[in-house]
Amino acid sequence: MKWRSIVSFHFTRTYVHEVNYLEPLLEPLWGIGNVLADSGYLSIENCRLVVGKGGIPYIRPKKNTTGKGTYGKRFIYWDPFTEMIEKYQKNPKKWIKIYHKRSNIEAVFSSLKRKLGGYVTSIKRNIQHVEIALKIIIYNLIILARKIVEEEYF
Repeated sequence: MKWRSIVSFHFTRTYVHEVNYLEPLLEPLWGIGNVLADSGYLSIENCRLVVGKGGIPYIRPKKNTTGKGTYGKRFIYWDPFTEMIEKYQKNPKKWIKIYHKRSNIEAVFSSLKRKLGGYVTSIKRNIQHVEIALKIIIYNLIILARKIVEEEYF
């Protein structure tokens, strides 16, 4: 997050739930640290995935989240989902303080849209994907150029 660059992205079909698409986003990454995600990504499997990649899940719990398994029973063995929910329930202020860093992610999206436009002009879906990918590459190059200039002259 130091550079606020986009290191991974994934295209989905229209109107699909994001809970199923955390794995493709994290696939190229290892030793990822804290993973901050909104409640759309909340699942037992996603918490396990994050831990498997060397990270700590901070996925916003929903109002009805209990920290129990799918059948209302606690897991007998250690489970990252249950641990994450217990951390949230024990000390919500501390948990939210860490989770609040997610606003940096939203700032990156906002910056990308301000600099390069929040729309696509292409009609065909596959060309839209290329257009978006190019916008992300250009955005990352802008960030890189700014960092080089800052290090060189400031």
